[in-house]
Amino acid sequence: MERSAAEMEEEFYSKPFFLSYSGLSKMLYSPSVFYRHYVLQQREEKLESHLIDGKVIHCLLLDDGSFDEKFTMAPTKVPTGNTRLVIDRVFSLYKEQLKNEKHRDGELDVFEDFILKVLLDINLHQSLADDKKGPFKTGDEKRIEKITTEESKYYFEFLKDRRDRDILDEETLARCNESVAAVRAHTDACILLGILRSELDNIDVYNEIYLESESKYAFGLKGVVDNIKVDHDAKVIYVNDLKTSGKTVSEFKDSVEFFNYWAQAMIYMGLVDKMLGLDNYKMLFNFVVIDKYKQVYCFEVSQETLTSWGERLEEKLKAVEWHYKNRNYSLPYEFLTSKVYL
Repeated sequence: MERSAAEMEEEFYSKPFFLSYSGLSKMLYSPSVFYRHYVLQQREEKLESHLIDGKVIHCLLLDDGSFDEKFTMAPTKVPTGNTRLVIDRVFSLYKEQLKNEKHRDGELDVFEDFILKVLLDINLHQSLADDKKGPFKTGDEKRIEKITTEESKYYFEFLKDRRDRDILDEETLARCNESVAAVRAHTDACILLGILRSELDNIDVYNEIYLESESKYAFGLKGVVDNIKVDHDAKVIYVNDLKTSGKTVSEFKDSVEFFNYWAQAMIYMGLVDKMLGLDNYKMLFNFVVIDKYKQVYCFEVSQETLTSWGERLEEKLKAVEWHYKNRNYSLPYEFLTSKVYL
């Protein structure tokens, strides 16, 4: 039985909530989008290509050994058009009913009821009718034959084996390998990320590390930090975030503002500070950027800018807390708390 919005809201508020950079960005963009995504769990599973590229590059460059756990290569032949749409929707129904013994581990042919439901929902192949002469196939049998081709069966099994892994094609993997090669050829980036270091260096490196922490707000904060390098001799903590960009390095400043990367930087700095607890160490933040021409540049953020971003983040988190406590996500904070004039 489908749950009501009120029931889902109560479930959301019954558990501790940890806000990520992604969640903050959604709130800044539109509180109603945040509400649908996190409270009603109406989540869009599709990843934009630049986000997929970023995940692959992070994995290949910073997290050796986990590629097969996170990604799977796309099959060479897949159904196209409406047939693929039907298989994708049938697979979604399959995931929802995994506990049903009839459907567990079944091949595509087992899901005739699902296929017919999807075809009816999207009004596809509905003109097919029962035969009036031999071999006397029904309209439903003809509809099933249209969908359960060998190609479709193979694709359905691929989706089952995929689990929660992202799908890559050969072109994407090749593009990401070019980016990884560009970073590995950039000495400053390799030193910053701790890729170039010896066993004698008094350095600790943490890659792709999940962190969460309580905060002074009604919610906690969380994030997956790309790279942390702790230089114990120099007493410096480098918090590094790897970014792929569809623009040039010259335009990256605009991206910092447009995508709220400044907020991500400050959330990560706070999380790393609590994780390490090294009060007498200096903390530096860097964006390691790979642009569309595979140019690599390490942008260090000045202490003055970090202070400014920290003050700005405080203001935004107070606004998020207002929405969270008042359970009001109808409009942005400033429109709900004051009169806005043009």
